[in-house]
Amino acid sequence: MQAQELKASFTKRYVIAISLIALLSTGAFYFLHLGLKTSASTALIVNMSGKQRMLSQRVASLSQQYYFYSNSNNAHLEAVRADLLLAIEEMARANAALSSGRLKEGVEVKLSPEILEIYYGEIALKKRVEQYLERAKSLSQTPSQNESAELLREIVHISNTLLQDLNTAVFQYQIEGEKNIAEVKQLETLVWIVTLITLLLEVIFIFQPMAHKIQELFQEVLWNQENLEQQISIRTMSLEHANTKLLQMASHDPLTGLKNRLNMERDLEELITQFDKHHLPYAVLMLDIDWFKKINDSYGHDAGDFVLCEISKIMLENVRVQDSVYRAGGEEFVIIFNRITREQAIEKAEEIRINIQKHQFVFDNQVLQCTVSGGIYHPDIRKSSTVQGVLKLADNALYEAKHSGRNNIVEAKHEKFNHID
Repeated sequence: MQAQELKASFTKRYVIAISLIALLSTGAFYFLHLGLKTSASTALIVNMSGKQRMLSQRVASLSQQYYFYSNSNNAHLEAVRADLLLAIEEMARANAALSSGRLKEGVEVKLSPEILEIYYGEIALKKRVEQYLERAKSLSQTPSQNESAELLREIVHISNTLLQDLNTAVFQYQIEGEKNIAEVKQLETLVWIVTLITLLLEVIFIFQPMAHKIQELFQEVLWNQENLEQQISIRTMSLEHANTKLLQMASHDPLTGLKNRLNMERDLEELITQFDKHHLPYAVLMLDIDWFKKINDSYGHDAGDFVLCEISKIMLENVRVQDSVYRAGGEEFVIIFNRITREQAIEKAEEIRINIQKHQFVFDNQVLQCTVSGGIYHPDIRKSSTVQGVLKLADNALYEAKHSGRNNIVEAKHEKFNHID
């Protein structure tokens, strides 16, 4: 083969190979963008459905306040009425967005058959929310005490069953969000496999035959081949890194590296199920950094971030292999102890609290002292069959710890905690 023919053949094969790599790189970028968009849409719709659930309880609470204030001509009546109408308006907007898939301007999602069934099927959640809000609005406009009392009874009755179905919608959105992310990850894996196969075929049918002839005529071509293989390796490593980063973003807190709240609620739900089926004991410790705002105000947010990371390390060093640590948000952490007795859980919680108290947080040549307050839940103290129930018990105990001097652990065992179902 003459030099010119070899050059033309090599050029043609090289262009084909680069075109394939560019095509696969574009595909990888598209799926990465799709994954990030899916994660953002999932977070938005789950947050919106959770807010709707919270608003349903706020409407019921404000309706009761409005009714009692209207009977006593309380001076706060108009303020409560304004808050009630505002909550009704916000819940109506959330109901319209969630039932149509139009979350906000420029963001629209296709509702699954399961979600459509919840909103328009037998449960008829959209219509029931509208009826619920209509009764609450009527209550705010009815001067008759008898009519107000009847409307309030209907609102309270509807609120109890409506909350259960709103919970169903929230959990369905979470399931679908996780499923969507898993599907995108599968597509990314498929792109990665196709990339490897394509590169392998390029080596077999393009580069290997050329290499034999190039070795006979041009030693320089060997260098070009090695350079091309290096570029391919770099692109493959970039794709693997993007996959790893996407998984990390979806399931972990970016500052501390701890698992996030979405993982925590899913893991806790599984432990509750195992306890109900097999009576496997567990405990939930909710911790909050004392006076954290003062640290940010006095030393800056970099110091606050440093404290969050240091406390995360202390907790990880003091839990067992079967336990899990989560950052629930802000300065709040949750530790789930798996297969542990009540006494062991309390002892472990105190050990973590004391170790944080003793630790010297050295930031920018300054020694900071930090303590934590905690609320601990164990099913031997008070059984709850829902994630929100368990978290509410632990949160109430944390609240008690904060208001009893801080830097202590309180069990969720008193009568005032026993209203959780």
